[in-house]
Amino acid sequence: MVFIGWLLALAQPVCAAAPPALHLTQAELWHSPSGSWAPPDTLTHSNDAVLEAATPWQTVALPHARPRAVATPAKAAQAPPQVAWYRLQVPAAALAASPQGPRVYIPRWQTSGTVAVYANDRLLWQTRGSRTWNSTNRPVWIDLGGATPADTTLTLHVRMASQRGVGGALSTLWVGPAEALLASWRARTLLQADGVAFSRGSYLVIGLFALLLWMARRRRGEGLYLLFFVMSVFQLLSMLHYMVDSEGFGLPDELFAWLAYVAGSMGSALCSFLFLCVINQLHLPRLKAAMLLYVGAACLITLPPLGLLELNTALPALRLALIPPGLVMIGVGVWGAVQRRTWGSALLALWLLLSLPIGFHDLGLQSYRGDIESIYLTPYVYVGLFTMFLLIAYTRYVRALDVAAQANATLERRLAEREAELAASHERLRQVEREQTLMTERQRLMREMHDGMGSSLMTALRVIEHGQPDRVDVAQVLKECIDDLKISIDSLEPLDADLLALLATLRFRLGPRLEGAGLALHWAVQDVPPLPWLDAQSALHVLRILQEVLTNIVKHSGAREITVSTAEQAQGGVPGVVVRIADDGRPFSPPPPEALPPGRRGLGNIRSRVALLGGDCAWAPGGERGTVFTLWLPLRRG
Repeated sequence: MVFIGWLLALAQPVCAAAPPALHLTQAELWHSPSGSWAPPDTLTHSNDAVLEAATPWQTVALPHARPRAVATPAKAAQAPPQVAWYRLQVPAAALAASPQGPRVYIPRWQTSGTVAVYANDRLLWQTRGSRTWNSTNRPVWIDLGGATPADTTLTLHVRMASQRGVGGALSTLWVGPAEALLASWRARTLLQADGVAFSRGSYLVIGLFALLLWMARRRRGEGLYLLFFVMSVFQLLSMLHYMVDSEGFGLPDELFAWLAYVAGSMGSALCSFLFLCVINQLHLPRLKAAMLLYVGAACLITLPPLGLLELNTALPALRLALIPPGLVMIGVGVWGAVQRRTWGSALLALWLLLSLPIGFHDLGLQSYRGDIESIYLTPYVYVGLFTMFLLIAYTRYVRALDVAAQANATLERRLAEREAELAASHERLRQVEREQTLMTERQRLMREMHDGMGSSLMTALRVIEHGQPDRVDVAQVLKECIDDLKISIDSLEPLDADLLALLATLRFRLGPRLEGAGLALHWAVQDVPPLPWLDAQSALHVLRILQEVLTNIVKHSGAREITVSTAEQAQGGVPGVVVRIADDGRPFSPPPPEALPPGRRGLGNIRSRVALLGGDCAWAPGGERGTVFTLWLPLRRG
C-alpha cells in the first residue's frame, strides 16, 4: 500500500522543466434528449443542439458523478441511452507551445456506454468496442496539436451516453504540455490497468510452473501446486475488465461479465479459501461443501446460455454476492492464524482483515461514491495475497528441503554405522572362514595321512615288532609313505585350475619309482581346458586316484610300459576332459562295487573319489593285452 501511495503521489502532474499544466475542476453539464449511442462526427451536425445558445448548461464541480442503481431492469440494456454533455473552457495560456505539444489528460471516467471528447467542433477521441466493457480503467490521453489556433481559447466537450440507471462519472481534467503530464499519465496507466495485467500475467507464469511441478510429483500428493495453478487462472479471469483497451476483447458482453465477475471472482475466492485450509492445516469438510455449493450455484444461475439473469444490468449486485465467500475466506485466515501461531499465518490474517475495508472502498467506487479519482485497490490486495501464498509455499518447500537434508544426514550417519558394523562382521566372518578353512585342511590332511601313510607305517611297524621283516619289504613301504606325504604336500600348491600342471607333479613324484620298478613311462598329454573347480582338495583326489591306478599296475599287472595321455572329450552332452593310463600288462577287469572282496579297498577309494569330483572312471581292455584306465572330469561342476 505504501508503494501504491507513492505512485499516486507521482501521478500528480509536476514537471519543473515544462510550463505548468492547467487543472480543470469545474465544468458545465447538460442532459441531452438524444437517443443515439454513437457520438456525432462533429458538434455542428449533432442532433441535440449542443452548440445552441439556449441550451441550459448547469455548472458542476469535478469530479462529478451521476447516481447508479444497484440493479436495473433487463430491458434497460435495449433502451435508448441517457446522454450527458460536459463543457469546459481551456484558456490559451494552457495551450502554449512545447516540444511535444499540448495534451488533454483525463485520469478516470466510468460508465456503461460510449464516451467521446471534442475540441471546439472536432471529434478527437471516442471509445470503441463494447458499450458495457470498455476502457474505463485506462486514463484518456489526447493530443491537441492542431486542434485550435495559437493564442485562442479552446472549448472541450465530453459526451457520455450511458445505459439507463447506470449513471456515470467524470474526474477532473488536466490540460497542458505533454512534458508536464506524461509522468502522471504513465503512473496512473500502470496503477489502473497495466500493473494489474502484468501481475496477473506473472502469477499465471508461476502457476504454469506450479502445474509442471504437480505433474512431475502428482504421485506424492502435492495437490497444493495444482491448486496454485487453478487459482492463478481464476485470478486472471477475475481481472479481465482491467485489461480491456479501446478496442475491447471481442467477446459477448454476457460471457465477458460471467467470466470476470462470476467464474473468475467466485473461483478465485474459492481457491483462496482452499489454499488457506491447506497451509493452515484446517479440516473443515462442512464449510468446504458449503463454499462449493455456493460458488457452483452462483456460476450455474448466472450462466449466460440459461438466461436467468441479465448480468450487464446487475454488476453491483454481483459485487455484493462476493461478500459471503470473501468473509468466509477472511474468517478462515484469522482462525488459521489463531491455531497455527506462526508469523506467516499472522501476516496473512492481517492482510485479509485489511482487505475488508478495501473491498467496501471498491464497492463505493463502483457506485460513484467517494473520490472517483482513486483507484481500485482489490487487485493489489490479491497481489499481496498471492505474494504471501507464494512466500508461504516457498517457505514450506525450503522447510521440506531442510527436513529432507536432515533425513539424508541421519540416513548417511546410520548407513555409516551399518557399514562399520557390516565391515566388522565381515572381518569376523573372514576370520572364522580362515579358521574353518585351516581346520578343514588340517582335518583333510590328518585323514589322508591316517588312511594312507599312517596305515602303511602301522603295518610296517607291526611286522618289525613281531620280528618278521621278511614278510614285507619295509623299504618299499617307507618309500610309498614318503610318496604319499609328498603328494599330499603337492596338492596344497596353487594350480590355477591347470590339470596338466597337476599331472606333471605326479610324474615328478612317481617317475623315479616307476623306473626303479623297470617300467617305461610314456608321456602323451595334450593341452586341455582349465578346470575352474580344481582346488587343493579336488587336486588331492585326482592325485590319489592316479597314484592308486599306477600302484596297482606296478604291483599286479607285470607291465613293462605305461602311457599317460589327456584329451578334451564330452560325455552325455557335458563338456569335459579325460586322463588315460594304458599298460601292457595282464588285462584287468574290476568287479562291481557290491562284489569287492575284503582288503580290496583301493578300487572303492578310486570310485568314491571320482564320485566326489562329479566325474566318471572305467577300465577297458587295451587290445591284445594290457588295460586302459579312463578318468573323465567335467569342465564345470554344478
